[in-house]
Amino acid sequence: MASSSSKSSLSLKIPTLYALTIQEPFATCIIHGPKRLENRTYYLDIQQLISASNSKTNDGIWIAIHVSQSKRNLGPKDSTCAIIKYQCWSDLPSVDVMKQNCGKIIGLAKFFNCVEAKDVPDDNVWKSMEDDDGTCKTKHYCWMIDDVKVLDNPIKSKGSSGIWKVDDLISKQIWESVDKI
Repeated sequence: MASSSSKSSLSLKIPTLYALTIQEPFATCIIHGPKRLENRTYYLDIQQLISASNSKTNDGIWIAIHVSQSKRNLGPKDSTCAIIKYQCWSDLPSVDVMKQNCGKIIGLAKFFNCVEAKDVPDDNVWKSMEDDDGTCKTKHYCWMIDDVKVLDNPIKSKGSSGIWKVDDLISKQIWESVDKI
């Protein structure tokens, strides 16, 4: 009974934290680099997440950025990292450095708006409107980021697809870490 009580008091003190699993090099580009748009095929209801998280702010929602276990974009024959270095971020860390963060939460991103990709200027290098087959059959959304917080020590965590709730103990560890920043 005591453990259930301490767990509920933990959730009262710490706002619920949600996470988003993102493949490399895009997760690193959000937390350490210039990426301020995240492309998804579903709408991010920021106000609903703010309400569900017991957040005291109404100007956006902090979401933990979890690095996917997938190393698909980090292979020697994949050009994703080379394109990013050439187009917009010459300081992209090495593939070996990025591989070390797979399966870990590396920071928080504050999402403040979600718009249809068609409403974002075409010259935005991070905008994507294509499906995997090169068509534009699915509606795409751009989740807009206005701030990030880097975790000095990334935290290992199991992820999930879409937006998912972070375990309370890991959430507490993340909030305590970023409060020191």
